[in-house]
Amino acid sequence: MFKKSIILVFAVFAILTVQNASALPWGKINATSDIGIGYVERYGQLQATLTISYQPYFFGYLPIYVEVDVVDNPSWLTVVPSTPTFTLKPDESRNVNLIMQVSQNDVQAGTSGKVTVELTGHLISGGAFRQIDSGKIEILVGYNPFTEIGIRAAKPIERTAPDRELPFSFDIINYGNTRVAVSITPAKQPPSGWKYVISPSTVYIEPKKAGEETYPYATVTVTITTPHGPVISYANTWQNFAITAKATSEAPYFVKQGNTWQRSQNEIELVNTNEVTQYFLAKNKGFYVPGFDAISMVAAIALLSIFLIRRKK
Repeated sequence: MFKKSIILVFAVFAILTVQNASALPWGKINATSDIGIGYVERYGQLQATLTISYQPYFFGYLPIYVEVDVVDNPSWLTVVPSTPTFTLKPDESRNVNLIMQVSQNDVQAGTSGKVTVELTGHLISGGAFRQIDSGKIEILVGYNPFTEIGIRAAKPIERTAPDRELPFSFDIINYGNTRVAVSITPAKQPPSGWKYVISPSTVYIEPKKAGEETYPYATVTVTITTPHGPVISYANTWQNFAITAKATSEAPYFVKQGNTWQRSQNEIELVNTNEVTQYFLAKNKGFYVPGFDAISMVAAIALLSIFLIRRKK
């Protein structure tokens, strides 16, 4: 009887330690995430907390070796576990942070993809019963809007004469990842006698798509009308003015409130809105004669000079 007991103990030990024996389920890994859906921003991070535990099916005293592997994720998203490998005792839990960050900018807001994390375990003692049923977590990640515009003016400084129309053209560039509506207004009221006409006062600009080399833009023209005196007068002044362009994202923006994500109605700079200002400078120089333009005035002065010279002779 004693020999049979010894043989039985060695047989069980051999089954537990032989690497090539047929594996049997010995336990499982349980895993949960604090979020099932999340949204990431262009220059921010999304973090999910994974709670991982090991539950033996029968009895177990030795820890297991756990691997955290990201087996699927969108091409535009980098996903990294804070602790990719660790040991775990039976009925013990451990938290692992899953850090997600955008790796490509040419992805439009509203794009979403699935992140799949697989958790595999191995008995440290090895053997046939080293098979541990793996766990899996799936998280749906969406791309929040990023709103940024810029203004490009080829000639921000121009010269003109009194009672003239002077056009300033400039481009509004969409550097964000969402279609934007841009309203253009004077940054301040024009000084007395000066007039501004903005055309168009609202533009819509698409975001840059993957593979495009340049950012989309829209051209806007501000026409300045210079002042003049009520009688014959001469002007020689500089005048600066500013134009404000405000972009508003057409894509929804989601924020986390508690354990859920909700659409935000607040305006947040560089998220769903962006405002920039462009300055211009105009020089108003020349004569003004009511009813005559500058050429007529010069011609009249020349004729008058010739007439006076001939009279003296």
